[in-house]
Amino acid sequence: MFIPEIPDNSLKPLLEKLVYIADKFHSEAEEEDIPGKKFKFNPPATEEEIVYLENSLDTVLPTGYKDFLKFSNGIRLCGYMAQFDSIKRVVSLHQMEKSPDFPKDYIAIADIIGDGEILCFSKETKKFIRYFDGQETIYDDFYKFFEWLIDFIKESVEEYVDL
Repeated sequence: MFIPEIPDNSLKPLLEKLVYIADKFHSEAEEEDIPGKKFKFNPPATEEEIVYLENSLDTVLPTGYKDFLKFSNGIRLCGYMAQFDSIKRVVSLHQMEKSPDFPKDYIAIADIIGDGEILCFSKETKKFIRYFDGQETIYDDFYKFFEWLIDFIKESVEEYVDL
């Protein structure tokens, strides 16, 4: 399993925890448990790709999300518990026609929990929103959301390995 180098930024402690969980799972879980729970990391985004995303979205990205992209430009965590889109896909989805009830300032960046819930950030407030069927759970920043996500993934992985 490819794991990018962890950058020295605001997410470093959480990324270290995530990498530990992924590595432990892939090295100790039974082979039959791994296919549905795989972790897949893409290489980091370049500064040019991040600037391209900001220009395409006509916004400045929240710092925590930029720090995440500097670790991995798209990622699948524990199967479909969280699937962060690559920069290319975020831009593509942003350019598509959205449902009339979807807030206009929201930028979708990930599918989470595998049930249709998406993670967005607001261009206006820079807050992160778990959006599902019109319901919202709001996080002040990416760090708070990512902290929740890692705990959620850890609980799932603990069914298969001791962390």
